[in-house]
Amino acid sequence: MDTAAEAPRIRFHLDRALQLVAHDRWVLGGVHDGKLRVLIDSSPEPDRPFRRTRSLSHLARRSLHERKPVAVTALAATEHRSGETANWEIDWPALLYAPVGMPGRRPVGLLILGCQHDHWYAQEEIDYVASLGISLTSMALSVGGPLDRLRGSERRAAQLLSQGLSSAEIAAALHTDRPAAQRLVAQVLRKLALRSPRQLSELWPEVEPL
Repeated sequence: MDTAAEAPRIRFHLDRALQLVAHDRWVLGGVHDGKLRVLIDSSPEPDRPFRRTRSLSHLARRSLHERKPVAVTALAATEHRSGETANWEIDWPALLYAPVGMPGRRPVGLLILGCQHDHWYAQEEIDYVASLGISLTSMALSVGGPLDRLRGSERRAAQLLSQGLSSAEIAAALHTDRPAAQRLVAQVLRKLALRSPRQLSELWPEVEPL
């Protein structure tokens, strides 16, 4: 999938979904090797490339580690100048982080919302964004997660492998011989940097894209 080509559609759906939550900016990112790969930014800086990878903030790491949303509102009075976006995660008074992924599994991404003005996120908003994070699992994986590295029969084999099928069963499902299926499985594990087929169950989404 071409992420750049999909960006307008994804942004449109997310903008609509997030109308119920107070925010001035949102960012959807995929998580890989302890870093955030920005997939869609509602207010991207003109001097930054569409795809960029950056370190995770303390609050972002906490949300991913605890596998639940983290909301923060600055209590100290600060001046917020509109138009300043370089350090928005640091400067803005209200932030909400929500992991993207299936419940009970390792998050595959992160949804970040921020308000330029004082706002206390209500529990209803937090719960809503948490649910949205679940529904975004498939999309985050397909446009920026590790599954984006798979092509054609590799992706189909990965799906079957995540369901617990053996190489022989995958061969039958893909109408090929067992050695070819074994090579395909090896390619999938190598591309995804996985040691065991069992780890695929944590990556493969169980919901449809937004």
